[in-house]
Amino acid sequence: MTEMTASSRKMTAATEPRNVTVRRFITRTLRRIVDNSDTLFTSGLVALTVLWFAHAGPAWIAQATEWQIIGYGVMIYGLNRLFDGTLEAIADVLDPDRFDGDVLFEMAESLRQLRADMTNGADTYDVLDSMVGSSVIEELSDTVRGISQHVAADGDQDEVQRLMAVVLHLRNADDNLSYSTLNTELDAIERSTAEAS
Repeated sequence: MTEMTASSRKMTAATEPRNVTVRRFITRTLRRIVDNSDTLFTSGLVALTVLWFAHAGPAWIAQATEWQIIGYGVMIYGLNRLFDGTLEAIADVLDPDRFDGDVLFEMAESLRQLRADMTNGADTYDVLDSMVGSSVIEELSDTVRGISQHVAADGDQDEVQRLMAVVLHLRNADDNLSYSTLNTELDAIERSTAEAS
């Protein structure tokens, strides 16, 4: 069995097939378009309404009845939903990360959005409270520890050591944010490991 070290993983990522890179780029672009499509369609609806009130623009707008304008609004809303659904479906088909950990890419995107929200005025202490309350660091630590157990089963002890170092760094983060349950569990694991050896 070939052992994959951290450096070989980086090398694999650097030599990733071009089509995977392109598919990932297209997927993210499509999802950004979907995220911003509501603004585009809402702007169209507002423009339609303003033209109708001003009796300006094409005859089908300027001379439309109230019911026709309502119908146009419903059509614009429906087109918006259809547009979003179609692009989401295409993105799901093209997404090379939709299996085996794709949720991690969504989590990373959510954290990037969270940082942008803080830049735009979100309450930092509310975010910190949510970080503590959601146990996100504890869950990340458990996930990394779970990965290390699977890697250990493959016999890659060097990788296990690197992963356990990550778990210890998360434990330090846990100490600073007062996750007492994680520390208790890690202490129990360390004791059982020491007793076993």
